[in-house]
Amino acid sequence: MNFLALFDTIQPLPLPADTQRLCHGRGGLYPGCEAWTLDYYAPVWLLTSFAPVDDADLGAIQSALQQRWAEIAPDQAFNLVFQHRDDTRADTRLLAGTVPDPHIVTEHGARFKVHLLRGFNHGLFLDMAAGRQWVRQYAQQHPGCKVLNLFAYTCGFSVAALQGGAGQVINVDMANGPLAIGQHNHQLNGLTQKASFLAHG
Repeated sequence: MNFLALFDTIQPLPLPADTQRLCHGRGGLYPGCEAWTLDYYAPVWLLTSFAPVDDADLGAIQSALQQRWAEIAPDQAFNLVFQHRDDTRADTRLLAGTVPDPHIVTEHGARFKVHLLRGFNHGLFLDMAAGRQWVRQYAQQHPGCKVLNLFAYTCGFSVAALQGGAGQVINVDMANGPLAIGQHNHQLNGLTQKASFLAHG
């Protein structure tokens, strides 16, 4: 794999002000790095590869990211989780620092519980940040609207809708576990009155 585009992304990284995706390789903007994503779940970096990677290449990427972090946040610890995943399994490793437990992150003023060290997914899909913001703005423009949130997962869209002023959100998912985290996310944001949660599979 060609890592030059990933290094070019890391070198000018700003200090993230919020939880966000910094590199979405599969989006096609980083030729040669289609297998990589780089996320910041404050205060932890998450580097994900959807293709095999050897330790030397992984070490080079870690070194570049750690060096840039020392430049932009010299007084903050460097925390890095790496996940290699394919269609059937995910291998997750803590490469540097620590991960908070519980781990609560913020996005556009909303708080979410995440878990980086287990499973394929982590509690908040950062590639859907623009979608959550759109829902928040739509609810602001249509106060009191009713929202049906299908495949709700941990209910990030519900939180966004209610923050925007939605009158009611019904969250439906096939799995009880993510919905339970979704309920917790509503509690974290003081949004417990207008949301309901239905597990249906």
